[in-house]
Amino acid sequence: MIKSYKDDEESVYNTWFIDPERIKYFGAIRRGVQKVVSDIKEKKFPNDLKDSSLEVVVEAISEQKQIFAGSAHPWFWKPKLRIPDIYEDQNNKREFGECLETCLKTSNEKNLLDALNDLSSQNIKGLGPALSNILYFLHPTLFPAFNTSIVNGFNIVTGFNVKLGDWNQYFFLREKILAINDFWKGELSKDIGVIVGLFFEIGIGRQKVPTEMLAGRNLKLSKEIISRIVKKRRE
Repeated sequence: MIKSYKDDEESVYNTWFIDPERIKYFGAIRRGVQKVVSDIKEKKFPNDLKDSSLEVVVEAISEQKQIFAGSAHPWFWKPKLRIPDIYEDQNNKREFGECLETCLKTSNEKNLLDALNDLSSQNIKGLGPALSNILYFLHPTLFPAFNTSIVNGFNIVTGFNVKLGDWNQYFFLREKILAINDFWKGELSKDIGVIVGLFFEIGIGRQKVPTEMLAGRNLKLSKEIISRIVKKRRE
């Protein structure tokens, strides 16, 4: 599958990952996140995504349509649902900014996971693992992107049933992706954009999975597995 994926001239690998233009986004997105943190600290961050520094960040990510089309949608302020609740609630806004600041200042995996654990424990309405799409551009060897197609591809290959919108399930997926990436490190990249791109291609149906890989599997994310992931994050 990896060879087929990398040989396909129209795959995410060839149209996005090895495209020199992709590299330019890392610096631009980091600078954008720095501006988000600064605006929150200086109380200049508005009560809507529109015309905010965060809008610049998520639009830069969405411009990479090969894999991130639609990634800005979770950040649009929905007044009737009051989600994501980081625009009008000042405490939530501050927590969000502090987490992003930590993610800018450190590459230490434990410190990063601690910051994300603190943020997720705030149970900010509507603020879920869509944040991982920003985290990928800050730490591309540690945090996979997270969208419907990626999750679908991951589930097809592994037999699990990870779902969107839940931090614990995202961290389970992250742990497994890092393990798979390490096992196939001779064929993949330390930048987990390669393996995530493969799952994306599988999720949208462009990359086929051999039927022998799919036989006799029905793995479930039990409460015990989720509890183990939560415990590991807090160690």
